[in-house]
Amino acid sequence: MRSQTWHDLLEHVRELRREFGFGADRSTIIVAVSGGPDSIALLHVLHALSGEYNWTLICAHLNHGFRPDESAEEAEFVRSVAAGLGIPFELGTVDTPAHMERTGQGPQEAARELRYDFLQHTAQRYGATTLALAHHMDDQAETVLMRILRGTGLEGIGGMKILRAEKNLELIRPFLRIYKADLVYVCQQRGLAYRLDSSNMQRKYTRNRIRLDALPFLEQFNGQLIPTLTRLAEIAGTENDYIQQQTEALYAKLVKEKAGSFSFSAASFCTVHVALQRRLIKLILNYLSSANETFDFNKIEIIRCQIERSDLASWSLDVGSRIICLREYDEIRLMEASEQKVEPFCIPVQYTNAVISIPVASMQMEVHTLEWKDRSRDALWLSSDEAFFDADELDFPLSLRSRHPGDSITLIGGGTKKVKNLFIDAKIPLSQRDRMPLLVDASGRVLWIPGLRRAREALVRPQSDRCLYMKIVKSAD
Repeated sequence: MRSQTWHDLLEHVRELRREFGFGADRSTIIVAVSGGPDSIALLHVLHALSGEYNWTLICAHLNHGFRPDESAEEAEFVRSVAAGLGIPFELGTVDTPAHMERTGQGPQEAARELRYDFLQHTAQRYGATTLALAHHMDDQAETVLMRILRGTGLEGIGGMKILRAEKNLELIRPFLRIYKADLVYVCQQRGLAYRLDSSNMQRKYTRNRIRLDALPFLEQFNGQLIPTLTRLAEIAGTENDYIQQQTEALYAKLVKEKAGSFSFSAASFCTVHVALQRRLIKLILNYLSSANETFDFNKIEIIRCQIERSDLASWSLDVGSRIICLREYDEIRLMEASEQKVEPFCIPVQYTNAVISIPVASMQMEVHTLEWKDRSRDALWLSSDEAFFDADELDFPLSLRSRHPGDSITLIGGGTKKVKNLFIDAKIPLSQRDRMPLLVDASGRVLWIPGLRRAREALVRPQSDRCLYMKIVKSAD
């Protein structure tokens, strides 16, 4: 097979630009340059094309602090290459070992996080819209195989993308379909100096063992393993993009977001294909978690199976990472554990033209003391959102409080009923019951559950002189 030439590389990047639409004319591009043959080739190729597209290039190099003497020499080498091309140079220096100690991350994970942080900040300073990375086909094959060995789904098999949006930047990898050997060959043919990172030969790093040991061993079964894995990544990546689009459409149709919790119908969820069920759960968990948290297949499957198989009307599942999943009748809710806990509350009731706020219930209550002039009615029947009380039969002071164990209410038709059973009959979700206010008098009798039921105490009658009128004027949706 003929090796790629310099002109092949130029045409390859032109073709990718036509296919993916990256690197708009007159844009500023941050080029990440380590000093190896791949990134040196990338810098030279983009520089050669910059006149065609009016690109402004910035060469960015990060000293990770692993190899003090060698890293310092690499930085100066990259600086000299950039200077020779007339490209501005940005150097960042970090202490990756110290970052590892603070975060508990491994060396490659910590280095990657610090590197992308440096590149993002460099892009912000220059107002750049594009970040160019020199990952090649061998890198892609290593990434895919490493993820397969660790356990991954379609998203992980998709590997790295030629074009990906991150925050306000487009990340481009123009060499992702090019062998590393071809990049080395072009550098040698063009007389482009480069540096080799000695740490790339250290087998203490997983990626190095994949490259030095696993891939060569597996190539005895498939001599085209690297392009095979790369092709698998492109196929899986495209199909993953489609499934993700379908998941986001399902999310828009099915999921309701409110105050940090995500809810959907269990019945509707169970009609969806298993692949979308898993993706929907993962999408919601990602919304609830920090960027560094991941949820494995087992955790997602536990949630999915609990929703599908459980015939219980109510249950709670601790997902971990401070997230819980609840079922309340047909509603499934995923939320932070802190959102579920409600502190007991007790709010005094003012009697004259007052508006009482009950934040935990997202409710406001209007209160008026009035003269009762309608002598023709024995009792006033209103909607569940408002109530009249004979003021002279009330045991003041009144208050609006959260429920207590054993609370009961007298029924207008006779008898009493526990508030707990009233909530169950009305299918009030368990997570909402501690948020619902109860109007009680000085002796603790429940007079009214706003929005649900009034007690038979202090009914307004023809002989009543004064009444207390209360109405919900704002409630949760």
